[in-house]
Amino acid sequence: MSKHSTDIAIIGAGLCGLATAALLSKLGVDARVFEASKSAGGRIRSLPGPSSPDLRYDLGPAWIWPHNQRMLQLAEQLDLPLIRQHSAGNLIFQDQTGSIRRDLAFATMGDALRIPGGLARITDGLAARLPDGTIAYQHAVTAIEQDTSGLTVSGKTPEGPFRVSCRQVILALPPRLAAARIAFLPDLVAETKQDMSAVPTWMAGHAKLVAVYDRPFWRAQGFSGDAISHVGPLVEIHDASAEENPQGEAALFGFVSPHDIQNTADREAFVSRAITQLKELFGPEAGRPAKVFLKVWATDPLVATQRDQETLTSHPQYGPLPIVESWHDRLFLSGTETAPENGGFLEGALEAAERSVAWVRRHLAKSNKAVPGL
Repeated sequence: MSKHSTDIAIIGAGLCGLATAALLSKLGVDARVFEASKSAGGRIRSLPGPSSPDLRYDLGPAWIWPHNQRMLQLAEQLDLPLIRQHSAGNLIFQDQTGSIRRDLAFATMGDALRIPGGLARITDGLAARLPDGTIAYQHAVTAIEQDTSGLTVSGKTPEGPFRVSCRQVILALPPRLAAARIAFLPDLVAETKQDMSAVPTWMAGHAKLVAVYDRPFWRAQGFSGDAISHVGPLVEIHDASAEENPQGEAALFGFVSPHDIQNTADREAFVSRAITQLKELFGPEAGRPAKVFLKVWATDPLVATQRDQETLTSHPQYGPLPIVESWHDRLFLSGTETAPENGGFLEGALEAAERSVAWVRRHLAKSNKAVPGL
């Protein structure tokens, strides 16, 4: 069995967990991040198209908004450029009867910003700047045990079980996932576990399809790539090209109708329906993608639970989840779902990271341990 020790154990190497580790590292606090998957990013997932590994497409969140000051500052710190979501050209609208209009000259996401080459450049950049050995990949945490000397985090890796001794734990993963996958010894009180389980997992209500083409033919035809359909299976479509002015490879992405997500189990049949729809909306060339990605977040076991397959009709109300029991000095519930102002957004993940670090600093101050900046 592998054994380690650290001051702070962070569970989850998504945006929140990585940002928390980066902030603690700047303070000189010893922290390690334990990630169940083979790579960092969590729900930020950017995969390469057929022509170049540098042209990646976002299967999770993609947009940064002008008011997202934390995200804008982070992109600047990582020396990453920003491009505007492509919006030049007409929007295509399909009503409930299937009738299509192609003469609507307005944009739906004109203020949105993106990272060329995929949003994963943000999480890749954060991970690369952490001290060597900070992130333990393929370390799936299954239990957290409390005793008089501190906490023990345990779990499994491909090589076998592991145990880590630490002073405090930050759960930088969806509260619902933590409640379902991690055993707490002693157990959390029923009210806390119920509160955690009641929080819908961000992105779990979404499924995205990305169709990659040899060229942005829709732009040449006077379309922005925006489309709204009341027929489906894709209900909202946008240009997803990895470059601002692609000369070759380009892409469209669409959100799957919530009522159609269950139909994605037969992937081949669903993709065929979606490509037929794109062909109907954008013309024959849309029926010949070079590559197609489909990501159904509700069925990802490292992100969501069975309960997350329930259909959501609106953006959930997110906010802090306090722990008012014996764990409250040792366990902090973080992740974008706990952000008081920006819950369920990228900005919320960074807001949650700041709250996590503030919690650590308060407890270090109580224990009279020196921390830079206190």
